[in-house]
Amino acid sequence: MKANPTSNDYYAAANYYFEEVKDMKQSLEWINKAIDMQEETPFWMLRRKSLIQAKMGMKKDAIKTAELSLKSAQKAGNDDYVKMNEESIEEWSK
Repeated sequence: MKANPTSNDYYAAANYYFEEVKDMKQSLEWINKAIDMQEETPFWMLRRKSLIQAKMGMKKDAIKTAELSLKSAQKAGNDDYVKMNEESIEEWSK
């Protein structure tokens, strides 16, 4: 990573580790840093965090994060993310 990583740099690193199924704990740490650097966290960052949490077996946390992403996606009018979050919340609630 470069000397002064941005929120997007942390997001990209977290996403890479998630997609490649590397260190999920590190992936979660990086997504949290990316989110902490945001004034208003985008729904797509929250969505990625929920997926990381779910992969780590943190279903209750994943549901809470997905609910935040859902609200943010509804506010932004992004129906695709609304649908993905609703489906994940339903699946993780079982």
